[in-house]
Amino acid sequence: MSSKADALTTADFITTTHRISGQVQTGPKPLSDVLNDRSLSYMLAFNVYVSRLDRAGELGQHSPTAYLSKENLSLVVVPLREVRTPDRSRFAAVQYKALITLNGFEVRGLFVGPQRIDLRLFSPAMLETFVVLTDATAQVIGQPDLSFQGEAILVNRGRMQSLSLSE
Repeated sequence: MSSKADALTTADFITTTHRISGQVQTGPKPLSDVLNDRSLSYMLAFNVYVSRLDRAGELGQHSPTAYLSKENLSLVVVPLREVRTPDRSRFAAVQYKALITLNGFEVRGLFVGPQRIDLRLFSPAMLETFVVLTDATAQVIGQPDLSFQGEAILVNRGRMQSLSLSE
């Protein structure tokens, strides 16, 4: 009999060169918590398919397991249930339209943040390691027909070039 601790979460892990589709054991936590856990540099993934980004629609090489370097992930496409979003009832938070640029990608979606963003106080450095955008699309630069869409996309803050927010 399997328990919640044995549950596997399926996601697409995108680097600047590859799409890695697989499953990660997260226990009772959402995948965003595992990605934002700074005590772990790697994640063990199961039932992994690795495809070159220019052939992301094709199933690439299969492996029963693989270690993923969290530092080298650009973005992760996940179902909404796999992200921890800010508690809107506890904090005055609103949704902003967001554009995040990073090497090889433009990611657009909705970002939840403070009601009033004071640029002197708000900084991407205050954010978690992986920033959550919901109802998001990641467009691959230089390949207009290639994009990734998901209920949520987690963007590696260390790979971000810019973060633009608008109401």
